[in-house]
Amino acid sequence: MGEERTEFVFFDAGETLIHPLPSFPELFLSVCAENGLEADLDHLRTTTRKLMAGVEDRQRYGYTFSNEASKSRRFWLDFYGSLVRELGYAHEDGLLPEALYQTFSDPSNYGEYHDVRETMEEFRRRGLRMGLISNFETWLEDLLEDLGLMEFLEVLVISGREEYEKPHPRIYELALERSGADPGRSLHVGDSPISDYDGARDAGMRAVLLDRWGRFPDFEGERVQDLRELPGLLH
Repeated sequence: MGEERTEFVFFDAGETLIHPLPSFPELFLSVCAENGLEADLDHLRTTTRKLMAGVEDRQRYGYTFSNEASKSRRFWLDFYGSLVRELGYAHEDGLLPEALYQTFSDPSNYGEYHDVRETMEEFRRRGLRMGLISNFETWLEDLLEDLGLMEFLEVLVISGREEYEKPHPRIYELALERSGADPGRSLHVGDSPISDYDGARDAGMRAVLLDRWGRFPDFEGERVQDLRELPGLLH
């Protein structure tokens, strides 16, 4: 991963450290069923990936949605509305998108991945410093506190409090400035090839893609499927 020794590791949050319980598809389909929509799991996964790919393409050119509460709410209501329409929901009353928004904005519906604490404890044992760079609403910090993960994180840069979102290099630069970390000795790990990998590289950092579900088998950069693989990659 380069000749310089990694000293600071930054993590993404959603689908990297934390996830909806028991999973996004299961929770999503449960809320849909409660509101009269029986949807297909494979269709949900395919449609979600398609919609999110469109969002990330827009983010390349400066589009933001999570750095202001009202904007974030509008984005997610529109996103969930588009998603359920694709899945066959015909009502226009907005009740299902609102139910989904409330569900996925509730910290009690989230937990940490199985590999998070073990990896962070290993990094701390090795003397590495850790932080977080995430496109997320401001309640993320409370969630991390509730999960007991704040003890590992020196710096939090959450787009809900900033002007910028990943993949804009500036959000990475803010994290580096606030931590005093050298970009050449810093690593960022996250689940998006665009927002996490390309964004961090554009800011001069090392990057590793976390591909838990094997969605990017042809990815040419550093890639892991479990956070516990990371210590083995570091000098």
